[in-house]
Amino acid sequence: MINLRCANKKDTNILLKWVNNFDSISNKLVNQGPITLYEHKNWLYERLNDTNTYIWIVENKKYNPIGQIRFEKKNSTYYDVDIYIVNEERKKELATKALTEAIKISKNLPLRAIVKKNNLPSYRFFAKNGFLIKSEDKFKWVLIKE
Repeated sequence: MINLRCANKKDTNILLKWVNNFDSISNKLVNQGPITLYEHKNWLYERLNDTNTYIWIVENKKYNPIGQIRFEKKNSTYYDVDIYIVNEERKKELATKALTEAIKISKNLPLRAIVKKNNLPSYRFFAKNGFLIKSEDKFKWVLIKE
């Protein structure tokens, strides 16, 4: 069982820790190195005030934070999906449950996942959850769910 709650400024440090974990950075297309607290705060506070961004903290049944999921509208059609679950909670279908709940909460927004080609687990995750390849190049897959 999981719970999703809206992220807030109090989540700054945990979100920064997660984004700077090696397993997160190594799979990013844009940020290839650690993000500073200053950069992260600026980014997070902008996202929290953006009506086209949804950020949820994924909590386990004891309400401990175990990950995050974000839908962020970056073009006129799709909301880009970013999801992170801490390593020790993976392989328990929690990411699928979090994605399903976030889709329900957001009333089935059109979604896009951009996955770096070295990240086969993420590709498989999105494909298993109904995302279809829209395009690809030698660096990434672009998958959509409408």
